[in-house]
Amino acid sequence: MATSFPNMNITNPIRGLVSKRRNRYKQDGFNLDLTYITQNIIAMGYPASNIEGVYRNHIDDVVKLLDSKHNNHYFIYNLCSERNYDKSKFHNRVQSFPFDDHNPPKMELIQPFCRSVHDWLSKNPENVAVVHCKAGKGRTGTMICCYLLHSGAFPTADEALNHYGQARTQDRKGVTIPSQVRYIRYYETLLRERLKYAPVSMYIREMILKPVPCFAGGQGYVCFSVSQQTLQEQDEQHTQKCTKLYKSGIYEVKKGVPNLVISMDLCLVLNGDIKVEFYSKSKIGRKERVFQFWFNTFFVVNQADNANGFIEQNGSSAYEQTYVLTLRKDELDIVNKKDKQNKVFSADFQLTLVLEKIPRNQSNWSTYTQEIPRLSQDTPSESSEAEWSEIDSAEEGWESVLDGETMDPRGVGYRILSECELASQLTTASGDQQPELLTA
Repeated sequence: MATSFPNMNITNPIRGLVSKRRNRYKQDGFNLDLTYITQNIIAMGYPASNIEGVYRNHIDDVVKLLDSKHNNHYFIYNLCSERNYDKSKFHNRVQSFPFDDHNPPKMELIQPFCRSVHDWLSKNPENVAVVHCKAGKGRTGTMICCYLLHSGAFPTADEALNHYGQARTQDRKGVTIPSQVRYIRYYETLLRERLKYAPVSMYIREMILKPVPCFAGGQGYVCFSVSQQTLQEQDEQHTQKCTKLYKSGIYEVKKGVPNLVISMDLCLVLNGDIKVEFYSKSKIGRKERVFQFWFNTFFVVNQADNANGFIEQNGSSAYEQTYVLTLRKDELDIVNKKDKQNKVFSADFQLTLVLEKIPRNQSNWSTYTQEIPRLSQDTPSESSEAEWSEIDSAEEGWESVLDGETMDPRGVGYRILSECELASQLTTASGDQQPELLTA
């Protein structure tokens, strides 16, 4: 006999608008933002309560569905970093692997998730894994696609992405954020090449924007920030924290110039998962985040080495290895969707990072804690705290420097290039603990 819920006729139109083009489960009296990606893997929207349950999946409806169809055989995986709920409603069969909306997971988070899902599904053929974030699309799709690769259901990231998009959505647009797609491809590489993952330390020498963006009036300004993702594990729970390491000066973008080359006059040591955000500031004072992207230093080195993509400097790869990472417009977050008409960034726009690998025995340069003064810059104007404060307040989700710490973020832990070159020739005691290896 079909189950009926009195409030469904009222809430269904609202829920349909919120779920947009995601496929909904409409059987046995249920109408939920929930999809079977495979026979035993379910993607769904957040199980909400109170007023939010009016326009999202109500947690009580989700419990009724899972208890009726998969009693004692389901396990929930919550990917939300921004919220949580009463796990006892799901008989405490809930595990969190949280990361932020519109962003990829930290690389070290993927394999523990895949192993947990695999262990649960292997216990009983009737078991199902239920994965959700807020909308149950991007973050959910990222981790499900990684598991589809992990389990051998699909051999390539493209095939996993295509299957997920077709199953979860009506327009086959499942995982659409380029950085999330990039991390699925990273995991494919780990599995295919049977790599042992260990973060690599690098720093950025140069950023090149080509061709330059075309702002209203023909002239504008850009600035950028660099952040690094960290991961903490406590009581089997993982917590990610994105720490902003550096905020640049304001760079003028002149009309008619073929490209903008930004030279980094400091050695900003980067390790693992790195986020770069670019902001624009027009002549009339309007500020907005125009694009961002994530990359992982390990894969920059791995992919370049396999393609002979690094440049040996001074005749010795042991002394200095320079790597180039180039991302097309459709590989950058935000701008890939917001500038489809190519009004600001041309269709052939690309951003190039020139990075230098730090020798392993110099990987912990933060031990040099003496503050080094920054060199003056001729190209950009130095950003004042007021300028960055305006940008901070104008952008939702713009984190404070070093999460509220009062130290100068451009001091401790940063080195001008001459210091980097000097340090690379020094021999230091190698007492650093290497990160736990992630084996595919």
